[in-house]
Amino acid sequence: MEETTQKPQGKGLAITGFILALVAIVFFWIISPICVVQAALGGGYILSVIWLVLSLIATVLCFMGMKKLGATGGKKGLALTGLILGIVAIILCAWLIYGVSQAQAFAGDQLQDAFQQLDNLQQ
Repeated sequence: MEETTQKPQGKGLAITGFILALVAIVFFWIISPICVVQAALGGGYILSVIWLVLSLIATVLCFMGMKKLGATGGKKGLALTGLILGIVAIILCAWLIYGVSQAQAFAGDQLQDAFQQLDNLQQ
């Protein structure tokens, strides 16, 4: 009698997703002040949106890895941890994008006030 055992698949997806989610969480604390300063100086959302996309990719990879590991009988601990980290990273990135929009609005108001004061001084 031949016994066919299927090796667990999806481990690579889970590991990749976990690493990306970990990078997204750890480096978020470096990226977020840079994004806010960039927004205050008139910059855009590009870095915060890139970080959001990285977090989404990590979450999707962990989810796909967890589904494959579940279907083939593998252990899903790393995939689940990556999934949780990815969701937290998505929430943090959404909060960052909101903060960037607030910084842009505040900087825009301050800039308009400065120009109005300059016009008043010239008249």
